[in-house]
Amino acid sequence: MEILERIRPLVEEIAFKKVTDDEALYTSNLIDSMGTVDLAMMLEEEFNIKIDTRDIIESNFDSIDKLANYIKSRI
Repeated sequence: MEILERIRPLVEEIAFKKVTDDEALYTSNLIDSMGTVDLAMMLEEEFNIKIDTRDIIESNFDSIDKLANYIKSRI
């Protein structure tokens, strides 16, 4: 299964709505700080990786596309 297809349902579970791959998650207020922590934990479990708190920044977490690029760099 493609990385995007694995990330999308996790993001949508946190955002409570369908989200496009390039839709901004923070600037559109779809995910808040608590949602970000939940999402990071879900991604760690899904991809069996450890996400450093310093990596939880807008350039890595602001869209499904950015998350996919970050995940690819970690696995």
